[in-house]
Parts: sequence; structure tokens; C-alpha cells
Amino acid sequence: MRKLREKLQRFLQRNTNLSRRKAAEAIKSGHVKVNGEVITDPWVEINSSSDILLDNQKVNISCEKRVVYALHKPAGVLTAMKDDRGRPTIADLIAGKIKEKVFHVGRLDKDTEGLLLLTNDGDFANKVTHPSSEIEKTYIATVNATLTEKELEALRKGVTLRDGYNTSGAKVRLLKRKGKGTVVELKIHEGHKREVREMFRALNKRVIALKRTAIGDLKIDIVPKPGMLKKLSKEEVFRINKGDR
Repeated sequence: MRKLREKLQRFLQRNTNLSRRKAAEAIKSGHVKVNGEVITDPWVEINSSSDILLDNQKVNISCEKRVVYALHKPAGVLTAMKDDRGRPTIADLIAGKIKEKVFHVGRLDKDTEGLLLLTNDGDFANKVTHPSSEIEKTYIATVNATLTEKELEALRKGVTLRDGYNTSGAKVRLLKRKGKGTVVELKIHEGHKREVREMFRALNKRVIALKRTAIGDLKIDIVPKPGMLKKLSKEEVFRINKGDR
């Protein structure tokens, strides 16, 4: 049997009726025990032998078959399963189309379009999102100004973001000039918050359009139109992990 390994917050989201945010709140407020100890860190890693209690009630592992879906997230839609302000979310896009209880693998900000994965497999999600796996995510970014070769080289070497985070070097390819703007392709393997937008901000540029076009070797062509959803085959999931032996 494959050994389960995932973050506590994700485990609760997958195996209870709690949303991602509510799961985090339950943990932080002391309602969750792991192996008899109250844990308040949502990102603690658990495994198949961990005993999880929520309000002193055992949380059992879901027996659902592991699945992965590809979604073409449109711009203007939140990467969330619900929103207190009533804004459109990915849950609205998949309502009635997925029978399993899934969560999003990483996220795309509201104004970013592109390939987003949904799954009920915490181990898979951790592998895709963790920088150590070095699974590349490919983006097409349109910025509001001309980029010099020196600036492109800075992105290739890594830049320091406003919050002090130092990015790894990106693979960057100039695609075209568009009026006073520039269109580039970037490949990164990290998942820092709004990383691509912040990378350009570090160069005093602003991203005016952003689209994720691939995760690993899985391309957005598999769901070509915004809003499209597809359950992935084993072969398609392998394309995400390709090269990670």
C-alpha cells in the first residue's frame, strides 16, 4: 500500500466537510490532535500511521480513488472553493462535473488564466508544488514595457522580491514585442505567492496579462478553452512528473 504523506490542513480538507480556510482555522484554534498532541500548525506533515482527531472525533482516511483533473481557469475567477464575498470561484466551474471531493494544486491569482490541477491526492499535490521536485510551470507574460537583454538575464539568474524572497533562475524566452510592451515565456519550479508578477515588479515592470500554459510536460492544449475540465489518464499524469525519476 502506498504510504500517505500530506499536510494536515489538506488532509482535513480532503477527509471532512471543512473548506481549506475552515480546516486551517480549526487547526490554529486547537481543535485538532495528531497522535494525542494538539497541533496548531496547518502545514505539519502527517502520514498513514498518524491518528487524527477533530474535536476529539477520529478523522478517517477517505477511500475514494485518487483522481487528477485539469482545469483551464479563466481570468477573473478565484482559485478557491468558496468566497465570502460572492465572487466567482473554480467551484462554480466544476459544480456537478466532479463527484470526488477535490482541492486545487497550488493556485493562480484571480487575474491569471491557465492550467490548474485539481485532485484528492495529497501526496501528488505536495510533489507538484514543492520546489524540490523541480516540476516546471510555464507561463506567458505580457508586460507593459520593453525588456532589455540585461533585464532578461536578471530573471535567468534570479531576482529579489519585495518581501525579500530570492527566486531561483527562470528559463526565459523573448517571444515578441507588442507595441510598447513585451511578451515572454517563463519556466519556473517554485510556487511563491504571485511569483511571476513580483519578478517583473522587481524590474519595475507591470504584468498586464498572464497565462499558465504548462505544468511539467502537460500542456494547456488538453483543455484549450477557458472553463474546460478534463479528468486525466495515468499517461497524462505521467507527463506532469516526466523527468522526475
